[in-house]
Amino acid sequence: MPTKPWLWTGILFAAALLGCEEKVTAGFAVKDLQDSWVLVKIDGKDITITEPRTPPGMQIGTDLKVAGFSGCNRFFGQVELTPKSKFRITAMGTTKMACIQNELATIESTMTKSLQKWNSIALENNLLTLTSEQHILTFTPGEISVPETPQ
Repeated sequence: MPTKPWLWTGILFAAALLGCEEKVTAGFAVKDLQDSWVLVKIDGKDITITEPRTPPGMQIGTDLKVAGFSGCNRFFGQVELTPKSKFRITAMGTTKMACIQNELATIESTMTKSLQKWNSIALENNLLTLTSEQHILTFTPGEISVPETPQ
């Protein structure tokens, strides 16, 4: 049975694509996400954290492992991306510190629940925007510190 030239063309094209760097969306690549991100807005409203509180944020590493602080608790997990610009954190684990302040508890709940759902992702003008069905989280690059858990 003779081989079809279109079959070989398709196989070679697929092999060439495997060697390319994975793009998340037009305009940026996976490596562009590998940074420290500070949460600055939820649903378009500025996050205001009074000192000495640590602002919520996350650090995405080269292996797409993530660690961060959500307002009261530390969290960690693995970033999962799709070629169609979708983002979520899987296998998320958190510390279990009590969150007494109502505002911080709300920020924490919104942030951790949203990060675990599929979000549309956009990275423009140094703003990382994650949009789920319920919320829009906006991050800027910045130093984050994850507070130590008291012993």
